[in-house]
Parts: sequence; structure tokens; C-alpha cells
Amino acid sequence: MNGTDLVNIDQDMDQLVSAFNSDDTEALMKMTGQAEQKRTGLSRLNINYNEETDDGIALKRGTWKILVDGDYLYASEAYIRPILRTFEWSAWDQENSNFASKSVQKPSLQGSFPDTTGTDRCGRLSRDEEESLAKDDPAFIRSRLAVCNQIIYGLISGKFNKADGTEVELDNHPFVSYFKKSGFMPIRNFIDGLTKQSKIMQRCNILLRTSKKTMGATSYFVPMPTLAGEIDISDEDKKMMAMFVETVKGHNEVIMNQYRDAVKLLEEDDLSLADDFKDAVAS
Repeated sequence: MNGTDLVNIDQDMDQLVSAFNSDDTEALMKMTGQAEQKRTGLSRLNINYNEETDDGIALKRGTWKILVDGDYLYASEAYIRPILRTFEWSAWDQENSNFASKSVQKPSLQGSFPDTTGTDRCGRLSRDEEESLAKDDPAFIRSRLAVCNQIIYGLISGKFNKADGTEVELDNHPFVSYFKKSGFMPIRNFIDGLTKQSKIMQRCNILLRTSKKTMGATSYFVPMPTLAGEIDISDEDKKMMAMFVETVKGHNEVIMNQYRDAVKLLEEDDLSLADDFKDAVAS
């Protein structure tokens, strides 16, 4: 730490005392980390499954939900243009409500997907490997926890509403959306359909709605995309592509660092077990 850093810290502390003495609640909460933290990064688009907000405002299930400038916005339909599509494997830890493992993102499903636990595809086995195991085998169960995500980075437009009814219109707002499980195939089939028509997705304006499905007593919603038209790729679109690619590169760098650390730990564990075995034999 240099002298300038120390001066800045002392100034921050003086400002903290000043805010406290002057009853400046807003400044005090901001300086002590109590101010509302607004999420940064790309706005994430999801299907809403909440029936009400934390404040008790009723919400409609099955609508699209996106966080913009700290507020959730909702709409039954919106227009999107995919700029970049990647694939990623992940495994969710239900008990701790976090990801047990995540892999790198790639533009195709081919090849390996190094992950944060030092394995490939978050431990997902090949079809042949799974078929050789009983359904109650722990290895089979662990394999099935790993799911493939289809990630769309793109631009979204449309008329949205805040939970209180305030109207907000988005125009080519950058977003990211993860489509997995029941949402995976509708998006993949749609893009495959574009491919068969020799249409590149970056030129396609897509009307995105949802469709309600039922399985026994459970209801859920899946994305329902429809081609609404085509437009030319602009210079701004090219800038967006570069920005999205940099986002993916940043993600992959973090994952690969964790992958290398995990592999190193696994190798150290293997060496330790080998030494224990040698000691046991020697004794």
C-alpha cells in the first residue's frame, strides 16, 4: 500500500463519520455496503414461474422476465435476434442451491467441455456408458445431474411492464438466455430449421412466446419461437458480436483456471493415495 492509497482510505473514513453525524441515511448506507446492489452484466431473459413479487404483487406464470437496470420487466411476447449461440454443461446442487460444476462455453457440442471440477461435461457419461449402468447406480445418477445449456446472446425488443404495471419499451437491448431441459429442443429445432432454409440466425427477427405443457399434475412452459422477418446485419450488430465473444472468453478463462486447479488437486490426491498404498504394503 502506498501513501496515496492511505490518504484515500482516510478520506473515506472521514466521509463515513460525516455522513453518520449529518444523518445522511442514503450516503451512510452506500458507504457501509447497505445500499441496494443492482446486478451488472448482461440482462438475463427467463420464463417467469413466480406467482407474486416479494411485495405481494401478483404475477402471471409463463411470461418472459428480464432484469433491466435493477427492475424486472415482464411480457407475454418479445422479439429477439440471436447474435451468438454457445453450449455449456452444468450440474446443479439442489441441497446447497448453487452450481456444483460448470463447463466452458463452445459454439458447438463437439469435443470436450472442461469444467470446474476437473472433469469433462460436468461428469456426464456417454450414452453407451449410461446404458451399461443400472438406473439406481450412483454413477448413473451423477451423470444425469449434468445438463446441457444452449445459450443465446442477442438483442431483445418489445413492450414490457414492471410488476406495478409501468410500461417499458426495449429496443435492441443486449441479453443472454439459457435454454435447457424442456427449453433446449424448441430453440435448437427452430435454429436447425433456419439452417435448412439457408437463413443465418443473426439476420432473423424472432417472435418469442411461450407454450404451456403438462405432465401429470405438473405444468411448465417452453419457448415458442416464430420467424417474424429478416433484416440486414449492421455495424452495431458486429460490435455486439465482438462484445458477446469477449464475454464468453472471460467466462471460459475463469472456468479453465478452476479446471486446472481441480486437476492439480486430483493429481495430488492420487499421489497421496499411492503413497498410502506403498506404506501399507511396506508395513
